Amino acid sequence: MVRALLLTVAALLCTACVTESGGRVLKESPEDAAAYNFRLGVEYMRSGKLRQARDRLESSVKQNPDFAQAHVTLGLLYKRIDEPKLAEKAFRDAIRVAPGEAAVQNSYAIFLCGKRRFDQAEKYFVRAARNPLYSTPAAALTNAGVCMRNKPDTEAAERYFRQALDVNATFGDALIQLADLKMTTGNPLSARAFLERLMQGADPAAETLLMGWRIETALGDQRAADDYADRLVELFPESREAEQFKGG
Repeated sequence: MVRALLLTVAALLCTACVTESGGRVLKESPEDAAAYNFRLGVEYMRSGKLRQARDRLESSVKQNPDFAQAHVTLGLLYKRIDEPKLAEKAFRDAIRVAPGEAAVQNSYAIFLCGKRRFDQAEKYFVRAARNPLYSTPAAALTNAGVCMRNKPDTEAAERYFRQALDVNATFGDALIQLADLKMTTGNPLSARAFLERLMQGADPAAETLLMGWRIETALGDQRAADDYADRLVELFPESREAEQFKGG
């Protein structure tokens, strides 16, 4: 997720071209202008103003063609507005200017997986995960597992989820994915073990509680299943998961 700075009213009114200092007008550098347009473009995306976001982000990459994060964000925007060719170009531009940046590789891999180009996506997920400077390799490995499930390649998916846990034994996304995978492949007892590990390290989420109900129902423990269901409806009454449970 791109973390953007909140823009003040004064910044929104600024032209991003010049600043005043000691009575002199100083021209802003292209890099500063690109950073400004990037931040504003992200804010427009967050508020759903996609046309304005596109204008700002396209300006950002023109002003600083080496700004990898702007290329990635522009790719996400193009994807959102259903411009797949432009999206791919933006992601590839990001890879070109920052070939060793793991976050860029992970973002491009997510895009490739969404296009069902699974083998290419896997390659970039692995590159990201192996980067010693990447702070969240477990996320890239879990993404690789999800991608392999979509392929589908259940064996590879489980391997990546387990590798994610080797890196971070309490990584919740990998644990819930493994629980779901085990349910899908008919092993609810193993699914229970992964879910219990998840429940030990995090507050329950609606997805977790619904999974618990599914697992205990499959195992024939109605009491435990009812407990999960009661907590789901009580804690998350408006959630999609609660609606799924109520609808049977």
